[in-house]
Amino acid sequence: MKPHRRHFICSCFASTISIVGARRLQAAPASSTYARRVLEKKPCGYWRLGEKAGPVIADASGGGHEGTALGQITFGQKGMLDREADTALVFDGKTACIEIPSHAAFSQPTSGAGFSVEAWMRPDVLEFTGEGEEGYVHWLGKGEAGKMEWAFRFYPKTSSRPNRVSAYIFNSGPGLGSGAYVEDDIKVGKWMHVVAVFDPGDATNPKAGVSIFKDGKLAGSPATSPGALYKAYDVMPVAGSAPLRIGTRDKKSFFTGALDEVAIYPRALTAREIADNYRAGRAG
Repeated sequence: MKPHRRHFICSCFASTISIVGARRLQAAPASSTYARRVLEKKPCGYWRLGEKAGPVIADASGGGHEGTALGQITFGQKGMLDREADTALVFDGKTACIEIPSHAAFSQPTSGAGFSVEAWMRPDVLEFTGEGEEGYVHWLGKGEAGKMEWAFRFYPKTSSRPNRVSAYIFNSGPGLGSGAYVEDDIKVGKWMHVVAVFDPGDATNPKAGVSIFKDGKLAGSPATSPGALYKAYDVMPVAGSAPLRIGTRDKKSFFTGALDEVAIYPRALTAREIADNYRAGRAG
């Protein structure tokens, strides 16, 4: 056996190399200051979305939560870090998504310390057709009928909530969810850093709820919107078996644009930590 191959087996897998293993190596994330900042905060899942080809989407957190690319995804596109080594994926708004098997770490109730979801998004259209009367799309989330959990939404420009970006948490069954949002002058082709923070607890905690940060700053929270409180909609979160999906939640609507550097943390990130990640991304 060649020395470099023996070292690879010992240091990476301690087992024989398979084709899938080789593909995992090719998908390994490039080093960057931004990635180090994220990993210092110990995410339970971190998808850098820098693959040059699919279908395997690597998890840089070390948790082994690989995803599978589905539909029309364009690989190797310019990422938010503006470096050749740090590319992103572009989603077609019709079929494209990444599906990651369900895991308890991706559910709000599991850790008891809250839950945070972070992503960079770049919308390529501001007008689109999606779900409900407002035509919104779910661009990241976990939940299906009868086992709803949480999701990010994006509203079209001509809706009554023009280009609102929101984060919601739901009961497992039907009904409205508690959510926080930001409405801003969003531009086509401009990257946004979006973080949702879900407090620990449920509707029995009168102050617990959802907060959303845009570009490192708090944009919506229970302090500014009563609808962000869990108690507003009697939300009692339950861990479900639905997959985690990037680019959609349950394949009923799809995002059109680029996504990059998606991370999930089994705790509530602080405002300082969120600002730290945003600054690292902008510096990149």
